[in-house]
Amino acid sequence: MTRKQTARPASALHLGVDAGNSKTAALVSTASGEVVGAGRSGCGDIYGAPAPEVAVSEVLAAVRAALAQAGADLRAVKSAAFRLAGVDWPEDQGYWDTALTRHCPGVLTRRSILNDGYAAIRCGDTGGVGISVTGGTSGAIAARGPGGELWDMGWWGQHGMGATGLANEAFRTVFLAELGLRPPTALTEALLTHYGVATVTALNHWLTRRQDRARGPERNSCARVVTAVAAAGDPAAVEIVRAQGRHLAEYAGVAARRTGLTRAGGPVSVVLSGSVLMAEGSPVAEALLAELPARVPGAVPRRGSLPPVAGALLDALAEGGVALADPVVADAVLEKVTGSLPPREFLAT
Repeated sequence: MTRKQTARPASALHLGVDAGNSKTAALVSTASGEVVGAGRSGCGDIYGAPAPEVAVSEVLAAVRAALAQAGADLRAVKSAAFRLAGVDWPEDQGYWDTALTRHCPGVLTRRSILNDGYAAIRCGDTGGVGISVTGGTSGAIAARGPGGELWDMGWWGQHGMGATGLANEAFRTVFLAELGLRPPTALTEALLTHYGVATVTALNHWLTRRQDRARGPERNSCARVVTAVAAAGDPAAVEIVRAQGRHLAEYAGVAARRTGLTRAGGPVSVVLSGSVLMAEGSPVAEALLAELPARVPGAVPRRGSLPPVAGALLDALAEGGVALADPVVADAVLEKVTGSLPPREFLAT
């Protein structure tokens, strides 16, 4: 993305950050919602990076790139919303708070730090109430209730989700089929072809050997293969994607109950995001949508038209005093944000 850099007045900008394992994205906007800077870097998850400080460096790199594009520096940021994978326990939030204070002394003082699952909620309801269900590299689910109650899945998730879950279940199925403990499956030939190996033994060896084993992105790269095989009707692949959709719906139900969304009655915004759920014709999304009404009464599914980092930016705007609960204000801000986002490929995983 290229944009002419222009000087911005101090205390005029708002910062939204969405950090995951695949990438970290940052957006900077004026109070009107006009995006004037965007930055992108690597893994911002303190659990997923080689070391926590590496994740901090990546997040700050994205922030500084966005501000540089805006022709501003950290002193110009009025409010910031950090939505970070790996903020799963109070000490994780504390780690980030300490790190940001150390690296950015005297600036970014008006900031919130939450799990990245919260990023997309305002992409469905600008008032910030509802559920976000993300299926990306992994799964993330978060909710904000009508009284401001918060709940996110974090380490409560006991099922593999997202691309990692699809890949791991596919490997398990293929290996068990090779041992004669499961029926033959079209996943076997599909995975061998995808990875360019001749046998299941060679695939298992590459995934598990002590040296030069497959890295996370390489392992997860077969997720689209799994969904394609499921779409073609292979029973084993169909069960994998249906199970993931069912589990995502189950955890969304927990989120609704824990935040009072089911007690409130009425419609409940449920925003879907992430590469697995947003892929065209995603069978995981279809399975999730089939299960959702029974798990979240009143659910109104929304396939996010805005990227999650835009939701983080909306959080920053709301926390900075922009009245997004006012429909007139919210509509004007959304129009500005949508019309000034960086190209889609800039934010693609």
